[in-house]
Amino acid sequence: MKIYPHLRVLWGALVVSAAINLAALSDSMAVLLAANVLNLMCYGVIAYVLYRLSDESTLLSRAFPAQLLSIALIALALVCTQLSHGNIMLQNFMSLLSMAGSVAGLLSEYYLYWGLDERIIPHAYNYPARRIRWCLYAPLLGAFAASLLLLTGQPSLIMAAGIVQFGAQIVPLVLLWQYMRAVQVREDNPLSF
Repeated sequence: MKIYPHLRVLWGALVVSAAINLAALSDSMAVLLAANVLNLMCYGVIAYVLYRLSDESTLLSRAFPAQLLSIALIALALVCTQLSHGNIMLQNFMSLLSMAGSVAGLLSEYYLYWGLDERIIPHAYNYPARRIRWCLYAPLLGAFAASLLLLTGQPSLIMAAGIVQFGAQIVPLVLLWQYMRAVQVREDNPLSF
């Protein structure tokens, strides 16, 4: 099966999600809620792509249920957010749901990027092995670095934390774009080496 059309949809959903995450830096609760709902829609598109790719490998087939679990937990956390109005126990439960949803999302990304990586050599993509894995590493390292900058509490470093976080969001988009191009070249010219 040709996977390039599915990767193009995946990349588009990730671009929209990254743009929404930038818009969600607002202090407005209504903007944050709208951003979260739109992000859930992007996650739904990603789940559809993972479903379509699930026959390609064992790792890719594991990414789909992990993504569905992530969507369900994050949606439930959003519902709890709307119902919590000062209820500390419900707010704590919402935090746990959000954290569990994020872990499931990371697991889904792990399966996705490792599944894409295992296709490089057998399908002779002109793409370095293990580079696509940085789509998972870069956002994690960026979030860690941004958290350290925010912990300092210095106003000048808060802007730097935002820049670090933005840069970490761009890395997976660039790497996935390069991977997509390598896949497209191979799928358009399967006999050329």
